[in-house]
Amino acid sequence: MDILGKIGETITETGKDVTQKVTDLTEITKLRMDIRNKEDFVRRQYAEIGKQYYEMHKDDAQPLFAEITLITETLQKIEELRSGIAERKGKKLCPVCSAPNDADALYCNKCGNKCEFVYAEDEEDFDLTGDATPAEDIEVAEKETKAETADSEAEDSE
Repeated sequence: MDILGKIGETITETGKDVTQKVTDLTEITKLRMDIRNKEDFVRRQYAEIGKQYYEMHKDDAQPLFAEITLITETLQKIEELRSGIAERKGKKLCPVCSAPNDADALYCNKCGNKCEFVYAEDEEDFDLTGDATPAEDIEVAEKETKAETADSEAEDSE
């Protein structure tokens, strides 16, 4: 019976060792996941700082980092590609939020801004954000012309 007692003790000890190893392994896995989550958080914060720095310095005459120019050029290419997709689908992009809209839409279906588009021959007519600044200038000029015409007609009728 002494042998059976020793076998029982050995099995008990082995079971305790296995349980401890599983517990340790589980804890190590949890700690590694926590580390990965914290590292991902730090990476996102780094990216956010970089994005904020880019937004602050994208219009600098000579940016401190060459990557700013690369980002600006890449964003312009992205806008061109999006416009190409929209054009192929028979849509137009909102000059404010870049959402695709029907070609005959008067207002953006996403942001609600007026969608008066002036299609320019040169890319220089559009700034990086997709806002058609010359189109806005044309819109203001047209409104001023209409107002002047209305004033002239009112004076002529008197």
